[in-house]
Amino acid sequence: MLPLLRKHSNHISVGYRRSHVGANMDHHIDTLNTLFNQAVNSVRPKALFETYLRGDSINNQLHIPNKRYHVIGFGKAVLGMAVQIERILGDRLSSGCISIPVGTLDRFKGDSDFQLNRSTRIDVIECARNNLPDTNALEAARKIKSFAEAMTDDDVLCVLVSGGGSALLPLPKHPVTLSEKLSVIKLLALAGATIEELNAVRIQLSDVKGGKLALAAKHSHKLLSFVISDIVGDPISLIASGPTVKASISNKEALRILEKYQLSDKIPHSVVEMLNNVDKELVDVPGNVHLIGSNKIAIDCLTSEASSLNHISVLPLTSCIEGNVESLSQKYIELIIYIRQLQGSFIQKSCFIEAVSVLGKSLHYDSEKATELAETIGNNFGKDLLLVSGGEPTVIVQGNGKGGRNQELALRFSQKCYQMEGLQDVLLLSAGTDGIDGPTDAAGAIGTADVVKQFSALASEKCIVDFIQENDSNTLYKLVGSGKYHIVTGHTGTNVMDIHMLYIPWKKE
Repeated sequence: MLPLLRKHSNHISVGYRRSHVGANMDHHIDTLNTLFNQAVNSVRPKALFETYLRGDSINNQLHIPNKRYHVIGFGKAVLGMAVQIERILGDRLSSGCISIPVGTLDRFKGDSDFQLNRSTRIDVIECARNNLPDTNALEAARKIKSFAEAMTDDDVLCVLVSGGGSALLPLPKHPVTLSEKLSVIKLLALAGATIEELNAVRIQLSDVKGGKLALAAKHSHKLLSFVISDIVGDPISLIASGPTVKASISNKEALRILEKYQLSDKIPHSVVEMLNNVDKELVDVPGNVHLIGSNKIAIDCLTSEASSLNHISVLPLTSCIEGNVESLSQKYIELIIYIRQLQGSFIQKSCFIEAVSVLGKSLHYDSEKATELAETIGNNFGKDLLLVSGGEPTVIVQGNGKGGRNQELALRFSQKCYQMEGLQDVLLLSAGTDGIDGPTDAAGAIGTADVVKQFSALASEKCIVDFIQENDSNTLYKLVGSGKYHIVTGHTGTNVMDIHMLYIPWKKE
């Protein structure tokens, strides 16, 4: 096996002379932005419903004679979902209530795909600013549960669920208060807990999550849930903490998560008391759940669009990216180094496949992808390579800066590229399909060595490492490139996790 890295001057060489990145960089950035926007559009509610409702089976369920239809929902994509359901049901829609993030109505003012009828029967409650449960969200949850409890055999209840729904449907189980529940979730998030772990704990502290909302609607004629996934692997029991899906975890498992992050002694006594109670037997819940949107759909669209560009060969890797961005940025760099070594014949194909297969275990793609990648490189001489991944990595917050996982991943990637000779021209677009990366106005950012070069030219008293340690990636990206490295879309009206695009231009000697 060839060594990954070798020293050369003040940089690390991967077998090529140092390149001079020219005007092509802006063209590559434009290409990545266009592809990202196309991927996001493919998972907006209108597109998802139009595709999913082509089946007669689900259409029949939305046209049951002599039944009243009602709509409840919660999540970042739910306004657009409610608009589509309202158009499908027409006069059969009797009532509804949705809980959506603050500012959603204003953000989509004028966009017909997000406009309910002027005479709509759906109440809209905006709450949970910055994705944090608040008193308005609490009232929305109480109202939504009341809707469910009022159902009879004359009623069909449609439940709309998407990412962000956990914060928009907070109804803590007595005696836990909203502030106590919020403190537990905040501690977990700061410790780097995954979305799966956060939702597992939320379920045990809630009076509506983990299938309890469906149980409240047990007297309805039919319960239909439409779900857009924002979690790796699309586990429907964890999306928005699974309010209409049988819980798959227990109190003891929630306690183990808190112990894993050494938080058992830091959480409120009421939470400890509740989680130490004997688990009730998990019961089946009524209703049919339909997964209509996922990260895979966005990746499939992106791959299709990129394949139509003659100068690019594209390969989707995985929709299951997880792990800390610090480690992930390094793994992406290692993958690119192997690719450049194979392109330049510095490594044998068999060695490449072996090494990339091993790397795949940490990047969550199967071993067959290594062979497929080798074939893609070998069969597309002279073409730029685009690798597409999706998922939701994490950040351990240690500083007081302003940033998000996508911007920090891009910044860490930029720093590593700058340090490596031969990687000055590669790019990584990392952005959230919801348009929101942490508590910032950006969806994500583009990582490339030029980010570091342009920052260095500012003669700042701070260095790149300072921004990384302070989790202050958003601030740095606003300082460089007049915004061209920032991905700013605003709230997109959907949410299927993050998209990562590694762009590796063909190396011309």
